[in-house]
Amino acid sequence: MKARQVFALGLRRLPRVDESPGLVVLTIDASNGTRPPRKVGTLTDAALRGRLAHFDLHSANEVAAIRQALRPDNGQATVFEAWSGLGSCLQFWHDYVGSQVRMVEWTCEGCSALNRLDVGASVGETYSRACRCGRVKQITTTSHIPPMR
Repeated sequence: MKARQVFALGLRRLPRVDESPGLVVLTIDASNGTRPPRKVGTLTDAALRGRLAHFDLHSANEVAAIRQALRPDNGQATVFEAWSGLGSCLQFWHDYVGSQVRMVEWTCEGCSALNRLDVGASVGETYSRACRCGRVKQITTTSHIPPMR
């Protein structure tokens, strides 16, 4: 039987946008702190809850504590999970069925800047993003097309 490797999943709440909670930045540390963690993308609250509840790896009390820690802007939490390898961990957290992390692009209507962000969200879910100029855009996830490999 292959030994399981423990990964530290870093979660950090981005500042709120237009009175909506900020997204949650997800990083994975596979080096025990010897190298910077790998950024996977950002997740909506629903996308994060779905992943945490899957496989029953985290108790309801642990999920509640994580949500409480992430409630304020810049709130942080670290979750530890054991996986067969980094590939399995990344595949689960990045390609989670129904809310895969995908690149979202939009052009600001105020300053014409192109904005890009890797976001995990469910189809039909709406979240707010702000351009550097301060203009807010409501983005609704319309579909998830399987990634080209």
